[in-house]
Amino acid sequence: MSSSSSSSSSVRIPKATSSNNDERSSRGDALGGQDFIYSQKSGVTEELFMNSVDADIATGEMRVNEFKEMKSINADDFTVPERLLERIGTFLTKNYLMHYQAKTFMKKRTIVSPLVLGIWGGKGCGKSFNVELACAKLGVLPIVTSAGELEDATAGEPGKLLRRRYLAAGKMTRETGVPTCLIINDIDAGVGRFKHTTSSTVNNQIVQGTLMNIADNPTNVYEDTSIVGNRASVPRVPVIVTGNDFSRLYAPLARDGRMDKFFWEPSREEIVGIMTPIFAQHGLDKRDTEKLVSHFPNQPLDFFSAVRNRAIDAFVLDFCVENEMAFTSALLDANKSSSQSKVSERTVSYETFLSAARYVQNEQQNVNNLQLSREYLANWVNEEDITNASPPSPPPERLPDKVVDDEKSKALFEAAKKKMLEGKSTLSIKQVVKFIDTEETDTDDGLPWETININRAYQIMYEKAMEGERVVTIDARPVKDFNRETCKGALSFPAAIRKGGLSDFVDEPDVEECVKKVKDKVPEETHIIVLLDDNGNEYETLFLEALSKEYGGDLVKIIEGGLPNYFKHFTPKGTRRPRYVGYGQDNEETMWTGSN
Repeated sequence: MSSSSSSSSSVRIPKATSSNNDERSSRGDALGGQDFIYSQKSGVTEELFMNSVDADIATGEMRVNEFKEMKSINADDFTVPERLLERIGTFLTKNYLMHYQAKTFMKKRTIVSPLVLGIWGGKGCGKSFNVELACAKLGVLPIVTSAGELEDATAGEPGKLLRRRYLAAGKMTRETGVPTCLIINDIDAGVGRFKHTTSSTVNNQIVQGTLMNIADNPTNVYEDTSIVGNRASVPRVPVIVTGNDFSRLYAPLARDGRMDKFFWEPSREEIVGIMTPIFAQHGLDKRDTEKLVSHFPNQPLDFFSAVRNRAIDAFVLDFCVENEMAFTSALLDANKSSSQSKVSERTVSYETFLSAARYVQNEQQNVNNLQLSREYLANWVNEEDITNASPPSPPPERLPDKVVDDEKSKALFEAAKKKMLEGKSTLSIKQVVKFIDTEETDTDDGLPWETININRAYQIMYEKAMEGERVVTIDARPVKDFNRETCKGALSFPAAIRKGGLSDFVDEPDVEECVKKVKDKVPEETHIIVLLDDNGNEYETLFLEALSKEYGGDLVKIIEGGLPNYFKHFTPKGTRRPRYVGYGQDNEETMWTGSN
């Protein structure tokens, strides 16, 4: 290095002592000591380090790795559905071509694409994992951000985090040529609004505003908003977000032009294609995999992954017993490798997989049916309900504390006791029910079942149950609708099996099997309230006719207008909705509006 360049451009450092010089010369390292590191800062007039480029040895930026390379798994052992892989690959390629168009100053820019791809769908359908796996198969390095990182104790920090990661991905592409992208998982859980359960924070607004700004200016991003004009020009970095319900997001963020939306719900064939190589590791062929998936048609993808994990539990227990429960020594002992391979490569029969699947399904049903919190919180009443409750009626007169002998006195005593119990029952109901002013009345339309309005339905659900009569609420809709939302305490007896996707689904009636299950669980002389959507589906009429034939039309009842009408006035747990808040599209606080 010339003396002129080092004196004019290099960073000044304190002169080293003679002992330090001797130590440096004796070490004889290739870097030439600290002087060499300081000389690699930007602005040095060396020909090798021009154009304001900092050497990595001086900054260390390239050694800070936030990219997810999925080295812990072998991507070849897993299959990404072709439909999802094509959608992600097309989106990424269009964004990279847009950057090429801008870089080459093409006059006709025929390729246009939003910066953000939103992949949404039901829980457990493999959105997050398949997106990362698709990036691994396509040779794209992603930076993954979870919903938990979108909130922080310091206002504005999550927005800075997104900008830093976007710039880091752009720098990797610019300096290495490796394509990158930014993935944000479960974005609706991090910044979405869910009715009255969550409130918007400053960080929620900043995160959504940051994403909108990046989507509008993808190559011109602020690195630090506190410094005016501190913008960094970066290559275009595609952004992929996943979630369950994008209607909970700020509507201008999810609008067309900023976000390209793709609904993902794997078909039966796609689930078979995903699970076949996984089950094949335990000796299950494709034919048995198809049979297992067809045996549980309403289960999502994660159900079969849980089945696989459950099926090998017996082998893991055998491994523990074989090693006398000495887990640490068994796993660390190199001589036990043969025992470990027996667990991972053990052949599992179809019957074992089927038994494990039934166990997992029963646990799912127990969670929905038992609802132990209802028992633990049975005496809890909302403060709002107590405030708005009607004033209690005066207590009955206290009877004299003496033994009654004659029949007339006994009759008076029983009558007074009954009146007291009725007053107590009415008081408890008034504390949780505020009836709806409605002109609807129970109608007699000649059908073998009874159609009742929402007030009567609530009275039967709770008043008759408190009076000791048997009342059962049955949700006869498909399992997916039941899992999405239902009344408190309702039991799932699906009278139809839903097949197909969200837009082209078909509800196939399964009435005979459903009525058989109801007869096994629900005794006779029981008031049955059937929950339906009242959409005129074929299975609804068939199920009501069959149920009325078994229990009698005076015991089988449906709600006028179905569940949508009921939920307009009551929440699923049974509390009265405020008059200014509707349900679904009638909700005045819904963020998605026509103007957006």
